[in-house]
Amino acid sequence: MKKKNIIIGTLIGFTSNFVGTILTIVFLFGEVSITKIIEIFNNSVSDNSITKLISLGAIINLIVFFGFLKYNHEDKARGVLLATFISAILTVYINNF
Repeated sequence: MKKKNIIIGTLIGFTSNFVGTILTIVFLFGEVSITKIIEIFNNSVSDNSITKLISLGAIINLIVFFGFLKYNHEDKARGVLLATFISAILTVYINNF
């Protein structure tokens, strides 16, 4: 049961990071159209600024992490923390290579 909750937490962490990235684009650029959001995302990939959007999107993981801790879901919180670490390693890799 413990591994299952960690995997669920990891998936929730990656999902919240993705949603946070989308919300970052919406708040920074003021675009709510799906096509414009995809266009901004593609432009940031070609400009090598995608790491900044991913990092800003990871702020949502803080909310999810502390929410799991508040309701005593420690294993799911560990999964969210694991997803955050993987995202951080991914951004460092993308930024340097």
